[in-house]
Amino acid sequence: MRWVCLIFLIIFGVVVSIIQPLQAKDPSSSPQKTSACDSFGVQKIQVKKDAPAFTLKDLTGSEVTLKGYHGIPLLLFFWASWCSACKEDLVLLEKYFIKNKGRMEILTIAIDGERENRIKSIIKKEQITLPVLLDRKEMVARTYGVRMVPTAFLINGESMLQGIIVGQRDWCAPEAHLAIQELLGLR
Repeated sequence: MRWVCLIFLIIFGVVVSIIQPLQAKDPSSSPQKTSACDSFGVQKIQVKKDAPAFTLKDLTGSEVTLKGYHGIPLLLFFWASWCSACKEDLVLLEKYFIKNKGRMEILTIAIDGERENRIKSIIKKEQITLPVLLDRKEMVARTYGVRMVPTAFLINGESMLQGIIVGQRDWCAPEAHLAIQELLGLR
């Protein structure tokens, strides 16, 4: 019995002495620096991809195109009037936009555009000045692959998709600006 315990201890000691140095050399075991995008939950677009073109009407009936924003970093924010998280994000995006005016543009796209009066009521109540586009039949949302709201897309000045943010975020948090800065090259 003593021999079995002694052999077990020797084998255990050998295994530990072999595994410890291997773990020290394993890069996945050391802490890695996370980017602002990782901290804010941005899914970076790995393959260069043009942002899908679109033309939508805003709340005044004017047509707005993606092409009209070429050369300008852009955040597209898909939302719905029935989504309480979306309405909270709209307020935070408004504050973010005011703070960062001139560096980028934000377009909000209501996927339930057939409820125009309800959307106008929310915009008025929350004092939103951001452009609101109406995606009446959710065609643009489908083209962008929106599966839930809120969802935001970051598009650089060359109209290339850079990142996707799915779900509610604190757009006034420092990580928000750092992530947007990181992806869109803002100063």
